[in-house]
Amino acid sequence: MRKILILLLAILYVSCETNPPTTPTTPIVEYGSVKLISNVPNAKIFLDGNDTGKLTPDTLKTTVGNHTIELVKENYDSLILNVNVLKNTELELTANLFATNKIVLIEDFANVSCGPCVTSNKIIEHLINDNFGTSKLVAIKYPTNFPSPVDPFFLANGPDCNARMGYYNILFAPTTIVDGNLRPTSTDSNDVKNKIFSELAKVPQFIIDVSASNAGSNYTINISVDVKDITNIDFSKLVLHSVVTETNIEFATPPGSNGETKFYDVMRKMLPSNQGESLASINQVGVYNFQRQVTLNSAWIQNNINTVVFIQNKDTKEIYQAGSTF
Repeated sequence: MRKILILLLAILYVSCETNPPTTPTTPIVEYGSVKLISNVPNAKIFLDGNDTGKLTPDTLKTTVGNHTIELVKENYDSLILNVNVLKNTELELTANLFATNKIVLIEDFANVSCGPCVTSNKIIEHLINDNFGTSKLVAIKYPTNFPSPVDPFFLANGPDCNARMGYYNILFAPTTIVDGNLRPTSTDSNDVKNKIFSELAKVPQFIIDVSASNAGSNYTINISVDVKDITNIDFSKLVLHSVVTETNIEFATPPGSNGETKFYDVMRKMLPSNQGESLASINQVGVYNFQRQVTLNSAWIQNNINTVVFIQNKDTKEIYQAGSTF
């Protein structure tokens, strides 16, 4: 009997040596936040492809790590932002949404002997090529007759240059004008860029398509103006300007005193004249077609020829939309 009792105790002891059950470890989730502000309010906010139900401006709380945020608003191009969220940190982002199909026009007045024009020319080329692209921003460079009265580009077409300088009352070079009304400091890239941002936020009431072809020296431009919205538009004040430009013009030696040897987007000819064509006959939405023809100067390089077309209110000077062959 005693042996049996000892055996039972031993069995009970051994059974008590089994490992106790373990509790599963819960991973620690860390959070941060992203504050989103957009130049136009009420853009939908998507996080990693999911609609958050939030609209800008607002703040998202989300897990630490890399995330994709998309801002979506009707009549604007969607914008995707890649963000890295940090623990217990709020990341603030300001986003610029661009209106779909909106193209901004820069008109720049410069001279081959204007020192500051070197800087302004570089800024414009950088903004077009490296920031916005020609689908959002195009430029026309109008030569002035000051400080040098013998700027070769001015001498090539003084009447059109003078007409545009007189229209804007240009008194010095460089002068940069964005969409007819905004005048940033030409040598301040941030100022120029911010003016472009403000115009790209405007939903266009017109869409302009431009194509061109040439047979020898005969250059034909076909223009389609799609009128989308006539709200608050006085067509009797509107003109359609078509401007032939030449880019990548190179000189072996500088033609002026500022040292530049390469020039871009230089105005060669305004069509049908420097007064443009009245759009007074338009009174409803729809597509309207125009054609321009010009004989190319033998000194111009045909492969470097483009056309910029824009609609402008001749009284307020506001440019509503641009288009080009770029």
